[in-house]
Order: sequence, then C-alpha cells, then structure tokens
Amino acid sequence: MINIPITKILFLDIETVGGCKDYQSCIDSNPKIAHQFDKYFDWFLKRFPEEKEWAKDRSVEEHMDIVFQHRAALVPEFAKIVCVSMAFVLDNGETKKQTFSGDDEKVLLESVRNLLDRCHKLDFYLCGHNLKNFDIPMLAKRMIINGIMPSKILPSYDTKPWEIKAIDTKEIWQYGAYTAIGSLDLMCACLDIPTPKDGEVNGGMVHEAYWSHNRLKEISEYCKKDVEVLIDAIMKLKSLK
Repeated sequence: MINIPITKILFLDIETVGGCKDYQSCIDSNPKIAHQFDKYFDWFLKRFPEEKEWAKDRSVEEHMDIVFQHRAALVPEFAKIVCVSMAFVLDNGETKKQTFSGDDEKVLLESVRNLLDRCHKLDFYLCGHNLKNFDIPMLAKRMIINGIMPSKILPSYDTKPWEIKAIDTKEIWQYGAYTAIGSLDLMCACLDIPTPKDGEVNGGMVHEAYWSHNRLKEISEYCKKDVEVLIDAIMKLKSLK
C-alpha cells in the first residue's frame, strides 16, 4: 500500500498556539496583525461556524477575543509554532526522535529548518496527518514571517505534483473521499492504535495550556505521541498483505 521504505520517511507533527494570549494582547503587541484579524473576523466565523454561538449575550470585542483564543492557532498569519516533533526509523528498526520546543519561534524554526534540509539531501519523504493542508503551509509561512527561507523539502507553489515528497495519512485514510471523516484519533481507533488524545494536554487545550499555564513540557509530550502514532499507523499499513 505504501511503497516508500520506512527508513526514508521523516515523521512530523507540530503544535501551534495563537500568536498572542488573547485579542487584546495582540492589539497591544502587534496592532497591524490585530487589525487584520478584525478585517478577517467574518472569514473566521464562516470557516468555523460553531464560533457564532459565543456571540450570544457578549459584546463584539468579547466574541472576537474568544474566537482568537479558539482559532488563531489554526491560521499561520495569526499563529505561533511552539513545538515540532520529528522521527525516523533506522535499518535496525530503532526509532530516532527529536523534538524542538520553546518560546522563541525563530530559534525553534531555524533548528527545524536545519534538520529538514539534511533530510532533503538524503531524499526523505515527509509524513504527517493533514500534513499538506496544515503542517507544511504552517511551517513554511511561519518561517517566512520569521525571516527564514523555508526548507526545500517543503513543497511550494512551483513544486510539480509528482515532485511532492509528502505522505499525508489523512489523505490515505479518506481514500479519495474528501468529505469523509479523517481525524487522527478515528484512524487510530479503527487500526487499534493507542490514541494520543488521552494525555494531560490535547489539541483543543494547547493554546490555553501554553499561554495560561506554561505547560510547554506537556505540549511537547503530546506532540511526540502524535509522531509515535504516525509511525505505528504507517507500519500497520505497510504490513497489509
């Protein structure tokens, strides 16, 4: 099902938070970005219609603050990467893992870019869940915003489809049905793989865990688990007869 050797796959997952703790903090520290969030607020409500429920009995400013805290982490222009976990499998079956985390996003991304560049030279494929629609554009845009040239392993606007070296487990699981459910925890449940969603921190909690509780260690552990799950999933798929 997957013909790429397991030893030529770089498994990757990232964790993001909003670029600021809340909307008011964004106004204070980066008014230009806050203005853009204001400008695109209707886009957020269309993209995430469930957020409209928070408007009840709240002022516009309070509503914007809630949406910022809930959704800014999902949009590169308003987000911040706080953790990147990567792993690859050696010829002897041993797994090598490396996780980069910290408050200084530029320092983190420079280290990530260096490792990605080395893997690009070794002709690796990237592997992640929703990799093409989230991790890749998030990494590339945040690198550009931080004044860093994105690694060549990250496909860009001029990368031809057959040149893209990315294995997206969400695409694999959806099997061409783009309206199908394709969450990582659902795939894990169906493949009988322990889910990474049962720890102290999960995806919906990362922004608050980082900005309100300084739980970067727990966020990193959650990110590492996602990578471990990716390896388990690919190995299971590769074992199919």
